[in-house]
Amino acid sequence: MTTELQRLIDGLGRRLQRNITVDDWRLRQLAFSSHEFGGVDRLRELSILKREVPSGAADWTFGAGAKTADGPFRPPIAPEIGATMQRLCVPIRQEGVLLGFVWILEGDDPLTDPETEAVLAALDTIAIAIQRDQLAHELHKSRSRGLLRDLVATDDPRAREHAAAELIDADLFVASEPVVAVVVTLHPGEPALLDGERNVLDGWLERIGARLLDRRHVSLIRRDHGLMLVSDKDPLVSGAAKQSLLAELVGNLSRDLTGVEPVVGIGEPVDDLRDFYRSYQQAAHAARVTRLADGFGQVTSFDRLGVYGLLSRIPPEELTVHALPPGLRRLLEAGVKGEQLADTLEAFLEHAGDVQAAAEKLFIHRTTLYYRLQRIEEYTGAQLALGEDRLALHLGLKIARLIGLRHD
Repeated sequence: MTTELQRLIDGLGRRLQRNITVDDWRLRQLAFSSHEFGGVDRLRELSILKREVPSGAADWTFGAGAKTADGPFRPPIAPEIGATMQRLCVPIRQEGVLLGFVWILEGDDPLTDPETEAVLAALDTIAIAIQRDQLAHELHKSRSRGLLRDLVATDDPRAREHAAAELIDADLFVASEPVVAVVVTLHPGEPALLDGERNVLDGWLERIGARLLDRRHVSLIRRDHGLMLVSDKDPLVSGAAKQSLLAELVGNLSRDLTGVEPVVGIGEPVDDLRDFYRSYQQAAHAARVTRLADGFGQVTSFDRLGVYGLLSRIPPEELTVHALPPGLRRLLEAGVKGEQLADTLEAFLEHAGDVQAAAEKLFIHRTTLYYRLQRIEEYTGAQLALGEDRLALHLGLKIARLIGLRHD
């Protein structure tokens, strides 16, 4: 839907035959002229493609006096951030409060005095449009988030069904596209988020959403994690783009928040909004496993969890050392020697009992491996020739990783 602000900027761009962009006071892009007039530089391309300014542009803008300027000014050319064409920046204020900036790409053809006066004459109307759009956005966001909260309600299927229907009927989310859940946690053990953490996480989820297509994303901050509902058909987050975007999110959170260890879990797509809760559960499991088990990195989708996807469904209060087979507990409690034998057991089981392959993995002789396997049977009381005993020990080793008793 074209907003009043967008119509104003399109009209002003056509009148001046210039490329125009409007940002809020934090330099988040609000609108840009739909038609290109003449050449553009890399900074404008990036701001339109990514819907935000590249790294370094904020320092460049505010360093040129953007926050305190009481009228139009021209920041210096800055090739290092892609600003290779001259711009006119016009602050937008309402009763002394800075709302944002109008950017006009001038190049080698500065605005004439009458053109500048036309821009200044439009500022009050632009300011009112920004405030209206911001109010509409907040109302839209509040309603969408409330429905998303109902969509993941654990104990009320009727609330989930109503929320799914309302999101579509109210034109808050696109119909008939598969959706996927993204869960972001910041700390091991998932304690309640601090106010500052909530604000930063919310801000970055909003900035990601601003780069996606309209009506294809909703974000929500819950007690101990962030959640996104995303259309799996949005080309901006399809395939490898989803992993890249979320890896960028992790990097930004790590930079802006000290002492956090952000991880992201991604659920599997579901065809119906009413089933979104299933993807949400999977994303939560993926985030949990990503944090507890080695080898997954910081962004993991549920379909990559393997056996951990099954084990993660065990309630956390049940996943303790007491869930391990007693014999395996004795082995893991046997100090350095026990750890060595556990490594041997895991290599043997991971290679389906192939002695030669396991010995090569461990860089030991087969005779040494046979000796260690005998010692393992003595410690655990298991018979490695029995499939049921091998399965119990293998699952026990996986659980030991989930509860932090073993690491690579």
